[in-house]
Amino acid sequence: MAYSATATLTHIGGRDYKLVISETEAGAATEATINGLPTKGRVLAQLCTKASGTATTVAPILVTAAGSSAAVETVCQATAAADQSNSFEPPSRYHVDNGTLYHRTVCDTSGGGAANAVTTVYFIQAGW
Repeated sequence: MAYSATATLTHIGGRDYKLVISETEAGAATEATINGLPTKGRVLAQLCTKASGTATTVAPILVTAAGSSAAVETVCQATAAADQSNSFEPPSRYHVDNGTLYHRTVCDTSGGGAANAVTTVYFIQAGW
């Protein structure tokens, strides 16, 4: 089975959005493309849970450019842990012309890293 990701963006009222990313076969460098986001926004919270697989930790990162490791393109990044529940104060700001961000779960695959099914949720507010 190959890596796959589904991103569902839901407008939950006012300026608020909930982004749910479901991944299968997530690894250390697999990346989901997230389209349809507000071009300017703030990430308020990030939650990440592994449903199955051999990864011991996840360290989700949200960036403005595909494959980026540049700090200037990082919107938010978590330190590796078994699960994630992070709120950002102040919120993490981003601006992209095309409404597209990129998400990597960064699963620890040192133990073989097979069949990691991961769900990540971001709470986003449009505008600054």
